[in-house]
Amino acid sequence: MAVSEALLRVALSVLVLSSAACLTPDAKRTSEPPALSVPVDRLVSVSSPPDWRPGDRWTYLVTSGNDRGTKTVEVVEVREISNVQYYVVRLGDLDHYYTRGLNWAAAIRASKVEARMIPPHPWFVWPLEVGKRWTYQGAWEEPGATRDLSNKFAVVAVETVEVPAGRFEAFKVVRETDTRDLDEYWYAPAVRWHVFWKGRRGDLEFEERLQSYAPAPRLIPSGSDVRGR
Repeated sequence: MAVSEALLRVALSVLVLSSAACLTPDAKRTSEPPALSVPVDRLVSVSSPPDWRPGDRWTYLVTSGNDRGTKTVEVVEVREISNVQYYVVRLGDLDHYYTRGLNWAAAIRASKVEARMIPPHPWFVWPLEVGKRWTYQGAWEEPGATRDLSNKFAVVAVETVEVPAGRFEAFKVVRETDTRDLDEYWYAPAVRWHVFWKGRRGDLEFEERLQSYAPAPRLIPSGSDVRGR
Protein backbone atom coordinates (compact mmCIF):
# COMPACT_ATOMS: atom_id res chain seq x y z
CA MET A 1 0.00 0.00 0.00
CA ALA A 2 1.12 3.57 -0.48
CA VAL A 3 2.26 5.60 2.48
CA SER A 4 0.22 8.77 2.84
CA GLU A 5 1.67 12.27 2.80
CA ALA A 6 0.44 12.74 6.38
CA LEU A 7 2.51 9.81 7.61
CA LEU A 8 5.53 11.00 5.69
CA ARG A 9 5.36 14.35 7.46
CA VAL A 10 5.44 12.84 10.94
CA ALA A 11 7.88 9.99 10.41
CA LEU A 12 10.90 11.99 11.56
CA SER A 13 9.22 13.12 14.75
CA VAL A 14 11.94 11.74 16.96
CA LEU A 15 14.79 13.05 14.86
CA VAL A 16 13.53 16.53 14.06
CA LEU A 17 10.52 18.71 14.77
CA SER A 18 9.17 18.72 11.20
CA SER A 19 10.44 17.04 8.05
CA ALA A 20 9.81 14.25 5.55
CA ALA A 21 10.92 10.64 5.84
CA CYS A 22 11.46 7.41 3.96
CA LEU A 23 9.09 4.73 5.21
CA THR A 24 8.65 1.13 4.22
CA PRO A 25 4.92 0.36 3.78
CA ASP A 26 3.73 -2.10 6.38
CA ALA A 27 2.45 -4.45 3.71
CA LYS A 28 5.99 -5.14 2.51
CA ARG A 29 7.18 -6.64 5.78
CA THR A 30 7.45 -10.39 5.46
CA SER A 31 7.89 -11.35 9.11
CA GLU A 32 8.11 -9.91 12.60
CA PRO A 33 11.55 -9.95 14.25
CA PRO A 34 11.88 -11.97 17.44
CA ALA A 35 11.16 -10.02 20.61
CA LEU A 36 14.14 -9.14 22.77
CA SER A 37 14.43 -10.86 26.12
CA VAL A 38 15.05 -8.01 28.53
CA PRO A 39 14.95 -8.40 32.31
CA VAL A 40 12.75 -5.74 33.87
CA ASP A 41 14.34 -4.09 36.92
CA ARG A 42 13.19 -0.81 38.41
CA LEU A 43 15.28 2.08 37.15
CA VAL A 44 16.44 4.89 39.36
CA SER A 45 18.67 6.96 37.08
CA VAL A 46 20.94 6.83 34.05
CA SER A 47 24.02 8.90 34.77
CA SER A 48 25.27 9.54 31.23
CA PRO A 49 24.19 9.24 27.59
CA PRO A 50 24.49 5.90 25.82
CA ASP A 51 27.51 5.01 23.75
CA TRP A 52 26.23 4.78 20.19
CA ARG A 53 28.48 3.03 17.69
CA PRO A 54 28.43 2.72 13.90
CA GLY A 55 26.17 -0.19 13.08
CA ASP A 56 23.61 0.41 15.84
CA ARG A 57 20.21 0.12 14.12
CA TRP A 58 16.61 0.64 15.26
CA THR A 59 13.43 -0.14 13.31
CA TYR A 60 10.12 1.41 14.38
CA LEU A 61 6.50 0.80 13.48
CA VAL A 62 5.03 4.24 12.75
CA THR A 63 1.28 4.88 12.83
CA SER A 64 -0.80 8.01 12.21
CA GLY A 65 -4.55 7.60 11.96
CA ASN A 66 -5.19 4.72 9.57
CA ASP A 67 -1.71 4.94 8.07
CA ARG A 68 1.15 2.71 9.11
CA GLY A 69 4.66 1.98 7.96
CA THR A 70 8.17 1.34 9.25
CA LYS A 71 11.31 3.41 9.50
CA THR A 72 14.85 2.22 10.12
CA VAL A 73 17.57 4.48 11.50
CA GLU A 74 21.24 3.51 11.76
CA VAL A 75 24.36 5.09 13.18
CA VAL A 76 26.78 5.22 10.24
CA GLU A 77 29.75 7.11 11.70
CA VAL A 78 31.07 9.42 14.37
CA ARG A 79 32.28 12.69 12.82
CA GLU A 80 34.15 15.61 14.35
CA ILE A 81 33.24 19.13 13.21
CA SER A 82 34.90 22.19 14.78
CA ASN A 83 36.21 20.05 17.64
CA VAL A 84 32.73 18.69 18.42
CA GLN A 85 31.91 15.02 17.88
CA TYR A 86 28.59 14.08 16.29
CA TYR A 87 26.83 10.81 15.68
CA VAL A 88 25.69 10.60 12.06
CA VAL A 89 22.36 8.75 12.02
CA ARG A 90 20.93 7.78 8.64
CA LEU A 91 17.24 7.61 7.76
CA GLY A 92 16.64 7.13 4.05
CA ASP A 93 18.76 9.69 2.21
CA LEU A 94 19.01 12.05 5.19
CA ASP A 95 21.88 12.10 7.66
CA HIS A 96 20.96 13.42 11.09
CA TYR A 97 23.62 14.86 13.36
CA TYR A 98 23.43 14.28 17.12
CA THR A 99 25.82 15.44 19.79
CA ARG A 100 27.27 12.88 22.19
CA GLY A 101 24.50 13.90 24.60
CA LEU A 102 21.85 13.02 21.95
CA ASN A 103 21.00 16.64 21.17
CA TRP A 104 19.69 16.91 17.61
CA ALA A 105 21.75 19.39 15.58
CA ALA A 106 21.02 19.09 11.85
CA ALA A 107 19.71 17.09 8.89
CA ILE A 108 21.93 16.89 5.82
CA ARG A 109 21.16 15.48 2.37
CA ALA A 110 23.89 15.14 -0.28
CA SER A 111 26.22 17.45 1.72
CA LYS A 112 23.53 20.15 1.88
CA VAL A 113 21.99 21.27 5.19
CA GLU A 114 18.23 20.71 4.98
CA ALA A 115 17.49 21.87 8.54
CA ARG A 116 19.28 22.65 11.77
CA MET A 117 18.61 23.84 15.30
CA ILE A 118 20.68 26.46 17.10
CA PRO A 119 21.66 25.43 19.69
CA PRO A 120 21.10 21.67 19.22
CA HIS A 121 17.79 20.43 20.57
CA PRO A 122 18.04 18.52 23.92
CA TRP A 123 15.67 15.56 23.82
CA PHE A 124 17.50 14.31 26.92
CA VAL A 125 19.52 15.84 29.76
CA TRP A 126 21.75 13.63 31.88
CA PRO A 127 21.58 12.19 34.45
CA LEU A 128 18.12 11.01 33.43
CA GLU A 129 15.89 10.52 36.47
CA VAL A 130 12.32 11.10 37.56
CA GLY A 131 11.74 14.74 38.49
CA LYS A 132 14.35 16.12 36.09
CA ARG A 133 13.21 19.27 34.24
CA TRP A 134 14.81 21.46 31.60
CA THR A 135 13.94 24.09 29.04
CA TYR A 136 15.05 24.99 25.53
CA GLN A 137 15.15 28.35 23.78
CA GLY A 138 16.47 28.25 20.25
CA ALA A 139 15.79 28.52 16.55
CA TRP A 140 14.78 26.07 13.82
CA GLU A 141 16.38 26.96 10.49
CA GLU A 142 15.68 25.59 7.04
CA PRO A 143 16.20 27.11 3.58
CA GLY A 144 14.12 30.27 3.41
CA ALA A 145 12.66 30.04 6.90
CA THR A 146 13.59 30.48 10.55
CA ARG A 147 11.36 30.17 13.60
CA ASP A 148 11.96 30.52 17.30
CA LEU A 149 11.25 27.59 19.61
CA SER A 150 10.43 27.49 23.29
CA ASN A 151 10.17 24.01 24.85
CA LYS A 152 9.75 22.57 28.33
CA PHE A 153 10.75 19.01 29.24
CA ALA A 154 10.25 16.77 32.27
CA VAL A 155 10.97 13.18 33.25
CA VAL A 156 7.67 12.20 34.83
CA ALA A 157 7.82 8.46 35.55
CA VAL A 158 9.47 5.09 35.19
CA GLU A 159 7.12 2.72 33.39
CA THR A 160 7.13 -0.77 31.92
CA VAL A 161 6.46 -0.57 28.19
CA GLU A 162 5.53 -3.41 25.85
CA VAL A 163 6.26 -2.97 22.13
CA PRO A 164 6.84 -5.42 19.26
CA ALA A 165 10.54 -5.65 20.21
CA GLY A 166 9.76 -6.77 23.76
CA ARG A 167 9.09 -5.52 27.28
CA PHE A 168 11.24 -2.72 28.69
CA GLU A 169 11.67 -0.57 31.77
CA ALA A 170 11.81 3.04 30.54
CA PHE A 171 11.85 6.65 31.62
CA LYS A 172 8.83 8.60 30.41
CA VAL A 173 9.78 12.08 29.17
CA VAL A 174 7.29 14.76 28.09
CA ARG A 175 7.78 17.88 25.98
CA GLU A 176 5.47 20.89 25.90
CA THR A 177 5.78 23.77 23.45
CA ASP A 178 4.32 27.21 22.87
CA THR A 179 2.28 25.71 20.00
CA ARG A 180 -0.01 22.66 19.71
CA ASP A 181 3.00 20.37 19.22
CA LEU A 182 3.77 17.97 22.06
CA ASP A 183 5.58 14.70 22.74
CA GLU A 184 5.65 11.81 25.19
CA TYR A 185 8.53 9.36 24.76
CA TRP A 186 9.99 6.44 26.68
CA TYR A 187 13.78 6.01 26.87
CA ALA A 188 15.00 2.46 27.62
CA PRO A 189 18.68 2.00 28.55
CA ALA A 190 18.49 -1.59 27.27
CA VAL A 191 18.23 -0.35 23.67
CA ARG A 192 20.06 2.99 24.11
CA TRP A 193 17.11 5.00 22.72
CA HIS A 194 13.35 5.32 22.87
CA VAL A 195 11.08 2.30 22.64
CA PHE A 196 7.78 4.18 22.36
CA TRP A 197 6.89 7.69 21.20
CA LYS A 198 3.57 9.57 21.02
CA GLY A 199 3.43 13.00 19.49
CA ARG A 200 1.43 15.67 17.71
CA ARG A 201 2.46 18.08 14.99
CA GLY A 202 -0.37 20.54 14.40
CA ASP A 203 -3.46 18.39 13.74
CA LEU A 204 -1.44 15.22 13.08
CA GLU A 205 -1.04 12.64 15.85
CA PHE A 206 1.36 9.73 15.56
CA GLU A 207 3.02 6.89 17.45
CA GLU A 208 6.28 5.00 17.06
CA ARG A 209 6.92 1.56 18.59
CA LEU A 210 10.25 -0.22 18.52
CA GLN A 211 10.04 -3.23 16.26
CA SER A 212 13.65 -4.36 16.46
CA TYR A 213 17.03 -3.25 17.76
CA ALA A 214 20.30 -4.53 16.29
CA PRO A 215 23.32 -3.26 18.23
CA ALA A 216 26.79 -3.03 16.78
CA PRO A 217 29.29 -5.53 18.26
CA ARG A 218 30.65 -4.45 21.64
CA LEU A 219 33.45 -6.57 23.04
CA ILE A 220 34.25 -3.95 25.68
CA PRO A 221 31.13 -2.18 26.99
CA SER A 222 31.42 1.48 27.90
CA GLY A 223 30.59 2.82 31.33
CA SER A 224 27.63 4.73 29.92
CA ASP A 225 25.99 1.43 28.91
CA VAL A 226 25.73 0.30 32.53
CA ARG A 227 22.23 0.91 33.89
CA GLY A 228 21.97 3.35 36.73
CA ARG A 229 20.46 2.34 40.05
